[in-house]
Amino acid sequence: MDSIAAPELEALVDRYYEPGDLTRKRQSYLASYARVLSGRRNEALAILELGVSSGASLLCWRDYLPNATIIGIDIAAPPERILGQDRIVVIRGSQDDPLTLDKAAQAAGRPFDLIVDDASHIGYLAKRSMHYLFPRWLAPGGWYVIEDFGTGFLPEYPDGTAFSQPDWTDAQPGTREFHSSQFGMVGVVKQLIDHIMQDVMTGTPSYLAIKRLVVEGNIAFIEKAATPGGAWPGYITHAPRPRAEVESPPTAPLVASPVPPVVQATLANHADRIGELERVIGSLRKILAPALRLRRLMRR
Repeated sequence: MDSIAAPELEALVDRYYEPGDLTRKRQSYLASYARVLSGRRNEALAILELGVSSGASLLCWRDYLPNATIIGIDIAAPPERILGQDRIVVIRGSQDDPLTLDKAAQAAGRPFDLIVDDASHIGYLAKRSMHYLFPRWLAPGGWYVIEDFGTGFLPEYPDGTAFSQPDWTDAQPGTREFHSSQFGMVGVVKQLIDHIMQDVMTGTPSYLAIKRLVVEGNIAFIEKAATPGGAWPGYITHAPRPRAEVESPPTAPLVASPVPPVVQATLANHADRIGELERVIGSLRKILAPALRLRRLMRR
C-alpha cells in the first residue's frame, strides 16, 4: 500500500503517548492509516479498537476523525483519562467474547468502518476476534487491521517462536511444499490467503469476504468486499455446535443475534483464564520491554 505523510496523526501521537510507551503506533503504521482514511476524515465513521492500554490511541482517533464514534475494548478497567470523553466508549471484556463484541457494535449503532486489533497479539484470540467481527460487524468496504503480528516470531510469547530465514535452497524441481513459519499471529495472517483463494478455486466464497490483503512490516490491512461472503460457519467453542444452530451473518440492518446458552456457558468457564492470560502477557511485555527494544536497535 502506498503510504502518505501523516503529520497530523504523528502530532496527535506525540501529544497523547508518554515517552517510552511501547504501545505507541509506529510512524509507518500512521502513514498507512492516513492512506486508508484519506477522503473520509469528516464522515461519521465508526471505529473499533481492540486493546485500550493507556487510551492514547482512542484519543488520537477521536481528534483525527472529528465526527467519528470511537469504541474501545479491553480486559482491564479503562484509564481515567478517557472516562467521560466525548465520542469515546470503552467496553470491558475479552476480545474473543461475542457478547462483548456485540455490545461494542450496539454502542456504535452501526457496522464499523475500521477495526483495529491491537490487543493480546496471541494468534487464537486474534483469529476468534476476526472470525466474529469481520463478517458480522465490519461494513462492506471497511478495513480490518491486525497490528504487530510479528509476535509470532517472538519466543517470549506463548504461541511465538524464534525467527528463522526462509529456506532458499528448496527451489528445486519436484518441490511441492515451501515451508515457512505458521506460529501465532503470523500463521493467522498467512491463512487469509486461503480465504481469498477459496472462491477462485472452489466457486464458493469464504465467509471472510476479503477484497484486498495488504501486508506491510508487522501490520496487515484487510479490506472487506462489497459483495457478501459465504455462510458463516458458527461460533468457535471447544465443542462444535450442532449444524442446526449455525447461523449466517446478519444482513443489513444488522441486529445482534442472541448467543446460545451452551456458548455462554463455555465463554463463562474460560473468561477468567483468558483474562488472566492477557494480564500475564501484559506484564511480560513490560518486563521484557528493555530487552526487546535493545534487540530491535541491534538489528538496524
